[in-house]
Amino acid sequence: MKLYGAGSIDDIRRCTELGSVGILTNPQGFEQYFGGSMTLEEITTAIAEATDVPFFMQIHGETAEAIVARARALHALAPGRVGFKIVSDEKGFGAIRKLQREGIRCIATTLFSVSQAAIAAAVGAFGVCPFVSRGLAIGMDMHRVLSTIADAYATLESPPQIIAVSLKGLSDVELAISAGVDAVGMRYPLMKQMMEHPLSEKAELLFAKNWRNVKGEDVGYLDHALGMQGVAEDSVH
Repeated sequence: MKLYGAGSIDDIRRCTELGSVGILTNPQGFEQYFGGSMTLEEITTAIAEATDVPFFMQIHGETAEAIVARARALHALAPGRVGFKIVSDEKGFGAIRKLQREGIRCIATTLFSVSQAAIAAAVGAFGVCPFVSRGLAIGMDMHRVLSTIADAYATLESPPQIIAVSLKGLSDVELAISAGVDAVGMRYPLMKQMMEHPLSEKAELLFAKNWRNVKGEDVGYLDHALGMQGVAEDSVH
C-alpha cells in the first residue's frame, strides 16, 4: 500500500518524511494554501524545492492542446519530477495520451466510474484518482467501483495506479484499502490520524510505568498524560 501526500508546503515536507511516494495537488489546495499570492509556476517551483519525490500538479485548459501546452511549460521547471493531474473528460484523456507519449506522467482525476477507468488505461495514464467521499455522498457504492477497477486492471500488463483520493476520514481510507487500490492520497492531518489509535496511546502510558523501573530511563515527558488519564493497572502483551 502506497501513500501520496498533499497540503501546504510544510505538510508536503511532513508527508515526504513519512514515506509518501508522491505528492498530489488540486485547485482547492492552491487557493487554501497559497491564497492567490503565487502563480502556478511559482507553486511548482516551491513544491519541487520542498520534496524529493515525484509530484503531480493539477492543470486545466479549454482544449487538449491547451492542457498539453501548459503541462510542457510546467514540466520544464522540474523535468522528470513533475507530472500532472488532469480532469477525466474527453479533452483530458486526449491530453493524457499525448503527454504520456512524451514521457510526462499524468493522472486522470475526478474519476467516478469503471468506464472512465477503462479510457484512462487505454490512453496510457500513469494513474487514476477515484473520488471516494464525493461518490459516497451521492449514494454510489465506491467499494464496488474501486474493486471492479482493481479487478479489471489486474488483467492488464501495465495498468494505471489506482490512487484513491477525496478521503474524508479513516473509514474512507479503510474502504479504499479493502477494495484493493494501489495507493491512497491525502493531506497530512488525515495521515496523522492514520498513525494514531487510543489503544496505542494507552499502551505507551502503561509501558511508562515499566520504563520507570529500568535504570537510566526517563519518561518524564509522559507525566502530564499519565496524570490526566489515570492509567489502569493492566498488562499489555
